[in-house]
Amino acid sequence: IEASLRRFAHYDYWSDAVRQAILADAPADLLVFGMGERQVVGIADRLAAGEAAGALTDIPRTAYRVDLKTWRSMDQAGYVVLPGYAEVKEDRHAYARAFALHYNEQDPLRGRKVAQPHPKTVIIQNPPAMPLSGAELDRVYELPYTRKAHPSYTEPIPALEPVRFSVVSHRGCFGSCSFCALTHHQGRIIQSRSIDSIVREVERMAAMPDFGGVIQDVGGPRANRWGTHGGGGEPAGPCPDRRCIDCPTLDRSHEEQLRLLDRLREIPGVKRVFIASGIRYDLIPPEDREYLARICAQHVSGHLKVAPEHISPRVSACMGKPPREVFDAFRERFEALQTGKRKRQYLVPYFISGHPGCTIEDMVELAEYVRDTGLYTEQVQDFTPTPMSISTTIYHTGLDPFTLKEVYVPKGREKRVQRALMHYRDPENYALVCEGLRAAGREDLIGNAWNCLVREKRGGAPPARRKGQRS
Repeated sequence: IEASLRRFAHYDYWSDAVRQAILADAPADLLVFGMGERQVVGIADRLAAGEAAGALTDIPRTAYRVDLKTWRSMDQAGYVVLPGYAEVKEDRHAYARAFALHYNEQDPLRGRKVAQPHPKTVIIQNPPAMPLSGAELDRVYELPYTRKAHPSYTEPIPALEPVRFSVVSHRGCFGSCSFCALTHHQGRIIQSRSIDSIVREVERMAAMPDFGGVIQDVGGPRANRWGTHGGGGEPAGPCPDRRCIDCPTLDRSHEEQLRLLDRLREIPGVKRVFIASGIRYDLIPPEDREYLARICAQHVSGHLKVAPEHISPRVSACMGKPPREVFDAFRERFEALQTGKRKRQYLVPYFISGHPGCTIEDMVELAEYVRDTGLYTEQVQDFTPTPMSISTTIYHTGLDPFTLKEVYVPKGREKRVQRALMHYRDPENYALVCEGLRAAGREDLIGNAWNCLVREKRGGAPPARRKGQRS
């Protein structure tokens, strides 16, 4: 994925500079972008037949390079030519235009060849390939993987355990979140494995001697996208100017996912089947009361992960996330299910601070929301620009790449202040929280009343809690 998302000139956060496409810097002839199982096999077959790597220029879902002389001699009709590296490096408007151009060519049914000149070479991206069929996806995930670390590792790998007994059920994401580049890597079309394939994989897990009976996760880019058929398909493909998540034709039924989970729970040796990858709450129809109740009763240990990311209308819109009202409605439904439970469950929300479009006033609004709802969490991500996302383009250019309108971008110390506002209970953040509240004109939130975020001074008593407020 690291090479995949650097296939064009891109902003690099660590060096705070625009870097060349990776093929312009690396001694490689060909780059496979996205999920490239079909491409890798095709390349291997052609190399085995004696073709040179540099001659493999006709494979969908690959990028390659040509020298400037060759490019000038080529018939360029049908190519989308981006502003070159020299231009996007110096001109933020050119960078934003380049991003919008290649972003709109990532549909496998409509995408065209994309070229970007560099000082010594020209990078050419072939159109994306159609995603794997369900049968192809089944074959990929039913290969005889060992679920063990490579023998070269002599020490335990902590990150392996949470995923060792997990199942990937699908690929693709039509969520259109601005800060995520998954659409550029896996595409918008949802590709789901069959129930029988997933059952066979779990049966093999259950036969392993060290399997403890718990499937940690059955999911992908949010578990309840499995089987939704979102993102379009042949012959039309995804709509180029609309978000799938808002489409009235999107299949939002969760009956098949519940049937899948029931099948897995019936496998001998399986005690629990959890959904650790979380759910997309705005995919659940308000009238569907069974799905959330079943998920909470059978597939959530104690915490259900959700990702509202923010609640300010303008920040949510910049992020490509649904408005606060959608999350509030879901949260109320979730809380209603906790009534009368001996062991209650909790929502674990993910929030992002310092995102383009977010001001200190927006973060104070989010901090107050967290205070009032009892959703204080340590899981706050300070926005970090990564290649090929909309948000990174906005961060670098200060422009919406599709409208070229100016967007406010917090940087430097303000990003620290914004993050501190989400962790306002941490004593180490006291000075930054006070700085942020004063900058927002919200000194009323510094004091000892129940609604204050921080006490008036370090030596004072903590703010009084409202009756019933979670600690």
